[in-house]
Amino acid sequence: MFKKFLAVALSATMALSFVGCGSSKDSKGIATDYGTISLADYKGLVVYEDDIAVTDKEVQSSIDSDLSSHSTTKTEKKGTVKDDSSVVFDFEGQIEVNGKKVVFDGGSAQDQTADMATSTVGGSTMIDGFVAALKGHKVGDKFTKKLKFPSNYGKTTQIDGKNVDLSGKDVWFTFTVKSLQKKVKPELNDKFVKENYSTEKLTTVSEYKDYLKKNLRNNKIMNGVWESYVDKCKVTKYNDKSITEYESLFESFIQSNYNTDLKSYKEACSMSDKDWDDDVKKAMKAKMIPFAILKKEGVDFDKIYDEKTKELAKQYSTEVESLEAQYDSYYGASYGTDSLKYVVAMQQIIDIIADNVKVEKGSAPTTEPASTQAATTAEATTAEETTAK
Repeated sequence: MFKKFLAVALSATMALSFVGCGSSKDSKGIATDYGTISLADYKGLVVYEDDIAVTDKEVQSSIDSDLSSHSTTKTEKKGTVKDDSSVVFDFEGQIEVNGKKVVFDGGSAQDQTADMATSTVGGSTMIDGFVAALKGHKVGDKFTKKLKFPSNYGKTTQIDGKNVDLSGKDVWFTFTVKSLQKKVKPELNDKFVKENYSTEKLTTVSEYKDYLKKNLRNNKIMNGVWESYVDKCKVTKYNDKSITEYESLFESFIQSNYNTDLKSYKEACSMSDKDWDDDVKKAMKAKMIPFAILKKEGVDFDKIYDEKTKELAKQYSTEVESLEAQYDSYYGASYGTDSLKYVVAMQQIIDIIADNVKVEKGSAPTTEPASTQAATTAEATTAEETTAK
């Protein structure tokens, strides 16, 4: 559950980053930790009725996803392994050496969990027939299945001090089926709402549905106005240290997600060094905006951050220090807690912007998007984060 939150948070942080520069109606710069920015008007942004409408189907989809994320695992000591079962089992493997079957290193394990639907054990694939061997057996069964390692298996084991190549060898696995694991999805009722949304002060299913509907509407509003709004703001000064840290973050992101170095990435995108520098600055500009809006609104961010992180820590049954440590571990020590602050700040300005939009009838006029390097980078970045979600 917490990893899911981190993935969504990463998406929010990165997807709102690669955007372009523009003019500003606000001539007074507001200082942030990342630099000074002149804000455009963020109240009265235009949205269109059809574009921000939320359907019952969308609300139900959010409910289904939420209930699934709150599912618990029930252990069953009776039952038969089926195509969709989750099975806890032990296994011991033997191979034949000099006419005798012997147990080999790495061929045995206890309390493994097989997902029959994906034919994996602990998320990893096994040799052909290994997972399938469990099907049809009952909890408590102990049985042996003869299988064969692939001819190109490429792994060895030690038998009597000698290396034995397992490739192509017959192997006998003795399985012990210990239990079945069943996902139990909670029922949507007032009790569920009270237990899981106390920090939002929700107590009934009706309030919960209204809360989801508002969040869906606000997300559509932000998707419709955010990029164009950022275009209208203007940075008057960048914090050089923040630029360097942010540049390092994006470079690491590219290396880990596209499995390539920065130079190769630039070449693939036909991106010059100047293009890269401009994109990093545009990303930093987007990062300044929520903090600048909160400062302009007179919001005490330190107080809000303290309150919201305590609520979040409580929601995930941890301490604030642990929450921040997990962020540091997930994003990197130089950026983790900083990113958590950004997520909290964004959460605060969504209502400020969404509650003050100007709603017009119909849908937004369609225009052909400009072909810019920033757009190319954004497409590559957000495509990866859509998968993360």
